[in-house]
Order: sequence, then structure tokens, then C-alpha cells
Amino acid sequence: MLDLILALSLSAAATSDPIELPVTLCKGYWFVPVTYESRTGGAPHVIEFLHDTGAGASFIDPDALEAMSGRRFDEGARVTLTDGRAGAVTLNRLPARVQELDHLSTAMGRPVDAILSVNAFEDFLQIIDYEAQTLTLQTGDLPRPDGETVFSSRGEDRRPWLRVDLGGRHRRLLIDTGAPDVILAVNHIDRFELDRPARPLTGATRLTRLETRALSGLDATVTLAGVTFEAPVLEEVPEAELVGGEILRHYRITLDQRARRVRLEPYAPGAVIAAEDHYEFGAVFEPEGETLVVGAVFEDTPASRAGVQVGDRVEAVNGRPVAERGCEVGPGAEPVLFSIRRGGERLELMLDALPVLPVTPDR
Repeated sequence: MLDLILALSLSAAATSDPIELPVTLCKGYWFVPVTYESRTGGAPHVIEFLHDTGAGASFIDPDALEAMSGRRFDEGARVTLTDGRAGAVTLNRLPARVQELDHLSTAMGRPVDAILSVNAFEDFLQIIDYEAQTLTLQTGDLPRPDGETVFSSRGEDRRPWLRVDLGGRHRRLLIDTGAPDVILAVNHIDRFELDRPARPLTGATRLTRLETRALSGLDATVTLAGVTFEAPVLEEVPEAELVGGEILRHYRITLDQRARRVRLEPYAPGAVIAAEDHYEFGAVFEPEGETLVVGAVFEDTPASRAGVQVGDRVEAVNGRPVAERGCEVGPGAEPVLFSIRRGGERLELMLDALPVLPVTPDR
């Protein structure tokens, strides 16, 4: 990953004033449209950046880069994007790596042209407000950590990390807005006190691979900045452990990347967040073209009960093409219709809405 140094100019009357970036919050993902003038004399190009605090480098899809620059770059090439405009902010020089992102677009059901590193704005405070659905830049510094709302964000790299007590095991977790459906993700899940045996239930699409993930509930509470989460769901991951959007959305988050600090301001100070039924489809999906190919199906899940099979090609979800699902939510308390191509046959399979991890383990 790259460590980025980005020169920004804030075209506002006073740079000490907060500058709100244009954003779209889609299924918990933060998208920032950045406009670049065409290098070929055509209309300006809008690049949809996914702002991701879990990304240590910025990436751009080769098709989006070619449309903007008129040149084709090989995957893995390092480029510098100049003079992009995001509202009142001008991104003067943004280093990025060329990376195919079509699979992320298909997985999310909407275009992903580029990924914007958390370090792109490291000279400014980044204020991520889930409740107001705003992403704001401001000059200044966070105060020293007090262990109540301001914490050190130092970790194994330049991304923001947070020390969390998981039932007596203290872990340094990545603050990852790019994982909106995740509660907490850990390595070696069986080393934690769990409320039921962990079992594989889902998978995740990474930049270059798929991950199969086992899930269970933590048999303990977790408290962050005065908010207590009862029996939060743990997901097993092979690499960076993280705190995801299902917890982060309870806070107004301020990142001070320069001083390596983070402030968590709870929307409901002192709240106790009760455990909820947890839903998954119970399969691993691999984006291929504008479809999702089933790579694994797990027992006693909505996918297995509906008859989904490995190798099935999901073409539509609830009647909408996979690549055009937009901001429609994922598995939840409503049945979901999968339109599947199996060989030369077209099938309509209804996935039920039973939770894979009910609040009561023996339910």
C-alpha cells in the first residue's frame, strides 16, 4: 500500500471553516463524486470515489481513467490525478494505483470508479457523521486522548486503529467505513468466548480474492465511548481485524490522521445496544461480468433452503439486474427473490427471512 501525501486547496472564504464534501451514502458506503476536466476536450468526467477509512492507498479503475485521460494504463501502474473538484475542495495531486474495480461495482450493484484512501485528507480533520450523512473537512487538531471520547488511532500502519476490549481480550481494530455490514471482525474466532459455535455463513469480496467467513456472537458486552453493545456478532477474517459500520454508525467520528487520534461522539451517550437477529444469505458470491456466481453454499441458511447450488449464476435480485441494484439493502427480515441461470435453465428462487444467528442461540 502507498503512503499518500496530497496537496489540497480549499476554495472557501476561510479554511478554518468546515468544508462539507458532496457525498452519497449507499448501503453504508460513502461515495464522493470528483469532477475532472477532459484531457481530450470533451465534457468533464465525474469519478465516483469510494471513501474508505480502511484503505491505505487510492485506486482507480482503468476504464474510468481512460475515459478521463484518453489514455490506457496497465493494471498496477501508478498515476497522479490532478485538479479534481469535490465541491469546494480541489484535489491537486492524488497518487493512485490502477486497479480493476468492475467486480466491486457488480458486488455493490452500482458503479465504483475509484477508491479514496483515508490518508488523502491527512492534513485535515475528517468528520464522518452517519446521522447527518455528511463528510466534512476542517483544519485543526484533536486534543490528547482522554480514554472517554478521544483515543489514539495508532496501529500497525498509517490507517486509523482503535484498541477494543472484546470480553477480556484487548485487540487493536481497524476503523473501517468500507465494511458497512460488519460489526466486529477478528482473527482466530474460536479463541474468543462465544455464545454458540462459530460456523461459516458468508464471504466477502476483496480487491483480488474472495474470503469465506465464520460468524458467532461474542459472549460478552463491548463498550466504546460510553455506548455498550450486547453480544455483538464476530466475523472471522484472515488479515486486518476491524470494527465495521454496524458499530461506527452509532457515532460522529473525527479522524486526525496527522496526530493519529480519533474522536467518537455517540449519538446516544450511555446507550445500551441490544443484540439483534443477524441475517445472511448463507452463500459466497463471486462477481463475474454483471452477475454473481455462487462459490459456496452453507447448510441451514436461506440459500441452502431455497435450493441455491454452487455454480449458479445470479442475474437479478428482487427483479433488478445484479449490477443495477443500487442502494437496495442486503439480507434482512424480508424474503428475497433470486433470478438464477443454471445451465440453460432460468430459475426463480425465493430466499426466506429466517436469521442465521438469532438472538436466542437455541431458537
